[in-house]
Amino acid sequence: MQPTSLALRQANPATAAAILLILFNPLGIDLYLAALPAMQRFFQADVSASISVFVFSLGLGQLLFGPLADRIGRRPVALGGLLLYALSAALASQCDSLPAFLALRALQGLGASASSVCAFTMIRDCFSGNAAAQRYSMLNGALNIVPALAPALGGLLTEHYGWQACFLFLALAALSTSAWLARLMPETLPPQRERQSGPGLGQMLRHPALWRYGACSSSALGLIISYVTLAPGVLIDRAGLSSATFGLLFGANALLIMASSLAGLQLISRFSQRRVLHAGLGLMLAAGALLLGLAGQQGAWHYMLPVAVLSVGFALTLGPAASMAMAPFAESAGRAAAILGCAQMLFAAALSALLAALPLSGERALGSAVIALSLLCLALQRAAPRQG
Repeated sequence: MQPTSLALRQANPATAAAILLILFNPLGIDLYLAALPAMQRFFQADVSASISVFVFSLGLGQLLFGPLADRIGRRPVALGGLLLYALSAALASQCDSLPAFLALRALQGLGASASSVCAFTMIRDCFSGNAAAQRYSMLNGALNIVPALAPALGGLLTEHYGWQACFLFLALAALSTSAWLARLMPETLPPQRERQSGPGLGQMLRHPALWRYGACSSSALGLIISYVTLAPGVLIDRAGLSSATFGLLFGANALLIMASSLAGLQLISRFSQRRVLHAGLGLMLAAGALLLGLAGQQGAWHYMLPVAVLSVGFALTLGPAASMAMAPFAESAGRAAAILGCAQMLFAAALSALLAALPLSGERALGSAVIALSLLCLALQRAAPRQG
């Protein structure tokens, strides 16, 4: 089923709403990174588990909210998710117990999962083919504004007002966004008379496109999350970079991903999403070879240069892969987005934890994973039908 005329009229406001909704995923992590030492002193315990709790809840929650968005609509699920996000963040700012704080972070992750799955679903409602791939690339570019700016903002808030200010800021941002979207966000779920019965969950999970292209998007996200996880050990512990320099490199690489995602919009329109996907996978493979070839060198360049190549490949891979994975599921866009989003988050969490636990240097662990996953994804593409 092609997007309806109603969906096409809603395309621009839906894209704007999707960009706003997707920002709350990285905000829930990156804004309070600089506050972690202060929080550790406050709770007298390691609070880094609050990141894992948020990511885990963000991944699994999509399996709940995707089908719900197909049943009752995108607007109520997205707005309800923002309100849950705001409430849990506000309560977290008042916590003095770590178990209660972790429970609220799980609820905040659930709120983020509702807004996230609706963002991707709305794009699939309104676009298909190259146009959908371009909008997914636009979402990816917007996502990387947050890692570039949020840690510095969180540091200022913590320095002047305490760590609690980070969560009050998240609550206010979610509340103000929900109020704005309540007025302007369109409902892109097709009217009942225009809907067709979509495939069941089991049928969707057996669809080759979801596996083939979902593997590409999950691998790309997993490798980027792994780079972030391994970076402190490589750059601070071994290379001796200061926290400030590390933050600058981290932000610069996020801006590179954003620029590459925007460049991908033009490449997809000029060529095709399939050719851009192949180019992205090829760049990731080259990055893996660079990581292994330069491993053990002094300074930061031996890690950040290959990571820059990896980041460009990631940006060119994620949009087309997500679009092609969801393409067959116009009637079940919410469920497809939920399956894809959950797989991406859980795979990224598992891969980054595995690579961090290996008895290898960070660059060798990451380089080996990049080569293995890029070759696997390229092999999967060789069996793909020649379309898209």
